[in-house]
Amino acid sequence: MDQPWGCETGLSLCYDPWKIKRVLTATDVDGGHNRLFLGSKLVRNLVLPVLTDEERSKLDARKRVEINFCDVNNNMSIHTLILKKWKCGRIVVIGNWNRDFVRRRGLNEGDQIGLQWDEYEHRFNFSVLRPFP
Repeated sequence: MDQPWGCETGLSLCYDPWKIKRVLTATDVDGGHNRLFLGSKLVRNLVLPVLTDEERSKLDARKRVEINFCDVNNNMSIHTLILKKWKCGRIVVIGNWNRDFVRRRGLNEGDQIGLQWDEYEHRFNFSVLRPFP
């Protein structure tokens, strides 16, 4: 419908808090793998900068770094997952990824998830942004 003043009245989200968005693949939701890949660029630009110096040092030494993830769609439940750097240099999310998120939330290949860093709680907020149709 044309507006008499020529302005748009549709609502749009100006600020998207979900900086890390990921469409889940078969290996992300396969119980045998129990891991979530975030991709090198996402890790370099959006994960490493929010970690403490101690956490980054642990990752560089290929030690595990425990990080809390808050499921904002599901009663704000908190789950501790692990960031781990593999020999090849890739950083993955492991731990109880499959139990705490894939099975509990019924995640499937094609679902889009989002992660947002909560600097006050020092954790990632997790959300299912778009389930696969």
